[in-house]
Amino acid sequence: MDGESYVRLAYDAIFKGDFEQAVCWFQQAMECEPSNAAYAYKASITCARSGKLALALEYAGRAVRLIPEDPQYSLHLRMLEAKDLTARAQAALAAMPAAPERAVPDLLQAVRLDPLSVEARVLLGIGHRMMGKHRDAVIAFRDALQLEPLHNEAARLLREAKAEWRNQLKRRFSNPTTNRNR
Repeated sequence: MDGESYVRLAYDAIFKGDFEQAVCWFQQAMECEPSNAAYAYKASITCARSGKLALALEYAGRAVRLIPEDPQYSLHLRMLEAKDLTARAQAALAAMPAAPERAVPDLLQAVRLDPLSVEARVLLGIGHRMMGKHRDAVIAFRDALQLEPLHNEAARLLREAKAEWRNQLKRRFSNPTTNRNR
């Protein structure tokens, strides 16, 4: 069989909901035609949709190495890299103790790689908030809401971050003495 035959079998498996088998067929196609970037790209999409991010990144990188000038392959790789950074950052924020100072740089990079990632922006806001950077948190939550206006969690977090920022500013600029010179 040739690579295209394996790709047809992969699509049949996808239509049947068998993503594991689809990945196997894509791997067979890539073995038949190792220089075919389209097979690696298609395999990467299937892996990403079935939650195999590491394998998806590997195949996307292969497609880009084979045809570096293809904007579709490069965009796909950047989006997967952003998703990987976001997942790592989420783990750092959820760790005990939380490590927002590790998460925030990853999230900033994720936003650069995929400017449309609402998840990265919400997590960035959470990370900034955990570090006491309420202004930056407000900006991140606003950006998330611009991308997805009905994101209830981002809206709630924005309200909370604004209130914390106001309180922070009040503490900073309020007169610490209650007695006035008369």
